[in-house]
Amino acid sequence: MKQKLTADDILNWWLAKYHNTSIDRVFKDHPEWDVHSKDWNSRVFYEAYPVTQEQHDEWYEWVITTLMKEKGMGRKNTERNFSFVYLNTAPSVKKD
Repeated sequence: MKQKLTADDILNWWLAKYHNTSIDRVFKDHPEWDVHSKDWNSRVFYEAYPVTQEQHDEWYEWVITTLMKEKGMGRKNTERNFSFVYLNTAPSVKKD
């Protein structure tokens, strides 16, 4: 049976493709980014690994298509259900 897509899978897709790294590697490289600390600010992570708008759009299309297949739902429902996960997994887009 195929595993379901996780938040780490979603993060790792764009980290690997656009930054040649993974979430595990990022936190090994940055031990000061303790996600369990009350002082943790995820903005630091996302600002360190930005993508272009085109890269973001490519990632978004991949994740929506993958979830549509996995869940057997249409695009509109998939996008609606993905909205909260998006907030925690979407890469930061570079400003022009």
